[in-house]
Amino acid sequence: MRIVNKEIDIIIVDNNEEYALEVEKSLKTVPAFRIVGKVYDGETAVKKIIEHKPDVIILDLVMPVKDGIAVLEEIRTISFEPKPVIIVLTAIGNEKIIKKALSLGADYYIIKPFDMDLLPKRIMQIYGDFERAERQYREYGKTVKLPNFESEKNESDETEKNTVREDLELYVRRVLMELGVPAHLSGYGYLQMAIVENSLCERGTIPITKQLYPMIAEAFNTSAGRVERAIRNAIRKVWQEGNRNELSKYFIYSEKRKNHPPTNSEFISTIADKIKLTYLSK
Repeated sequence: MRIVNKEIDIIIVDNNEEYALEVEKSLKTVPAFRIVGKVYDGETAVKKIIEHKPDVIILDLVMPVKDGIAVLEEIRTISFEPKPVIIVLTAIGNEKIIKKALSLGADYYIIKPFDMDLLPKRIMQIYGDFERAERQYREYGKTVKLPNFESEKNESDETEKNTVREDLELYVRRVLMELGVPAHLSGYGYLQMAIVENSLCERGTIPITKQLYPMIAEAFNTSAGRVERAIRNAIRKVWQEGNRNELSKYFIYSEKRKNHPPTNSEFISTIADKIKLTYLSK
């Protein structure tokens, strides 16, 4: 188990020096983060990783000498204890490349451009367990505004709700990535929101046609019909090409059923129900 109440050593690997500097500036807003290396090619990256044994590696995929995939392949052969958290931060959104990076040990995949203000928090959430990471981020992060005592309880309740939602969104992203849902599909974002909303729904399942599709359509400025079709396409894709071991944790998966994926409603509600039991009930 990782310990989050210590300095976290980070290596930044990106062929763009200016972008690497932006990443470094973002991470320096959290004193708990210590940048132990900033490198611009894959070969040097492997050497620095072996030398410093960082806690976190921020890795681009497009680099000279050795690309990010080659770096992941080499890191995989090295014995680390504990294993560093590897966050791929790249402009490549190709489905096959995403699957390859995750299969080689990447813990999280972020597609550029990405809001640099969110990067430190994402690292804390991925590095440690959600509850402790959130607590430490508040402790080490940017200055916290003192609450108005009259509204302290309301603000506290609202903050707690926002924190639960943010953590749940991250958790659902990881579930979808582990299942093998291609992150570049429009249905990926719709699925994530559908599962999050159903997981947070206290009255059971949100009616999918009358409420859920219109809610997602409004959030993404599209139509309910497009939401339904995109989710159906994403489910078909993961059912045929996704991680069967992970799928079997949620569904009865067999070769006979390979061409008969769950309905949108079944897929969303099954994952949401399991999240309620295993994650939100903690």
